[in-house]
Amino acid sequence: MKLELHWQGPYGAGLFPDTAEGMENLLRAGVYLRIKCYSGGRTVAYVGQSKQVLARIDQHIGGVLGLTHGLRDESGQMVFSPAFDARLRALNDIDKVAQLALAEARRMRFYCAFCDDGFDSDFLGLVEYLLMQRLGVAGGACDAENINRPPVADFDAEVVVESEFGALSAACRKLVGGLVGEAPLMVEDAVG
Repeated sequence: MKLELHWQGPYGAGLFPDTAEGMENLLRAGVYLRIKCYSGGRTVAYVGQSKQVLARIDQHIGGVLGLTHGLRDESGQMVFSPAFDARLRALNDIDKVAQLALAEARRMRFYCAFCDDGFDSDFLGLVEYLLMQRLGVAGGACDAENINRPPVADFDAEVVVESEFGALSAACRKLVGGLVGEAPLMVEDAVG
């Protein structure tokens, strides 16, 4: 079985559609990459999936601004932990922490592939897992924040997931393609 990922984006601060139709388009089920680029060429990526991608993107950005996610400095080093006591201490230096949170929120770029453009929502977990595995073997290309998902079981070994980058700009295609690769994702590569 062949599944297709038609990558769209980026979405993020200053990049969201401003029409109801454009926003509604993002309320579909799909997988997404959250990519943050830092000075010195460091890239940090996160793979996710959701029945409503826009709602999940909102949670990521809201989590950073609400200090419930970790914060990195301009080089990509983790400088703030979202533990309760750390958040309380951070409020004593709210100007500095707010600047870090705002910079992180601005840095986030989301690239999405929606189910109704190439795969059934029953495969969300599988596709997310395969993308995590690909980022995990990308090595020096990026730091993957969530590649520890348990192996997928009980899927046909002939599932092949191909990425299509035609809707992305050349720079975005280089970034996303460099992370997920041009080669198809295959179940047997990840679980075999």
